[in-house]
Amino acid sequence: MGLIILVALWYFFWKKKYYIRIESVGNDTPTMEQVLKIELETTLRLAMQITQQTPFLIESGNFFNANGVVKSIRKHGGIAKVKFYWAWSKPEEGPINA
Repeated sequence: MGLIILVALWYFFWKKKYYIRIESVGNDTPTMEQVLKIELETTLRLAMQITQQTPFLIESGNFFNANGVVKSIRKHGGIAKVKFYWAWSKPEEGPINA
């Protein structure tokens, strides 16, 4: 029983990929571009695209990475949240038309 719990915890905290929905980037877009570039470990071009086309959905890694990115975005005046998707319903990343 304990092994099953450990495997489930391992999957949900380290193995599973989480997505972040970025609703708003706040007023200071140059700072937010740098934050997104560093936190998401991506290119400046993608960070600029995210700031110009919110809401935006992007894969951020495991549970701890996703929560760290959301915390950093909120700290700099943006609005973001971690979205949970099951393994069989992997969404497409990019701008959200809603």
